[in-house]
Amino acid sequence: MNGQAVCRQQSSICLPCLPVSEMDWKAHLALGAASGAIAALLLGLSQSQALLFLSISGFSALLPDLDLRTSKASQVLYALALALMLASALLLAGFEPGRAAAYFAAAAAFFLVLDLLFRPAHRGIMHSALFALACSAAAYLLLGWLFSAAFATGYLSHLLADRAPRLT
Repeated sequence: MNGQAVCRQQSSICLPCLPVSEMDWKAHLALGAASGAIAALLLGLSQSQALLFLSISGFSALLPDLDLRTSKASQVLYALALALMLASALLLAGFEPGRAAAYFAAAAAFFLVLDLLFRPAHRGIMHSALFALACSAAAYLLLGWLFSAAFATGYLSHLLADRAPRLT
């Protein structure tokens, strides 16, 4: 990387080929939350709406890195998926340990196969403005304008930060 200008997108819709910065999850989280706070002020949201907005923006700023197995977003997703699989296995098995272990093993194997087969390349589709727009539209339809706007604010802050020139 080292500030080299490299275009990683193969589509016709591409951000200008600027140097790609290296930000860690904490920097993306802070930038997403700060972007959310500024947007909330500009939108004139109430204090509780503003807190929700900046929280969603901070969290969504981590999501473009779900395509990277070692990212904080992936680690949280894995932990949530494992907890959900364990709870589901216990419920389906009627809390019988032997059956629950079998259900859990099957679910975990299915999850890992899906992860290996369908995880996109890092800084691929999940690092595109088109993907951000599609996710924001889905969020609008499912959860309304506030969630959608907060999601878009954080997600786009990540994309812009990854394309920002390095300061050091």
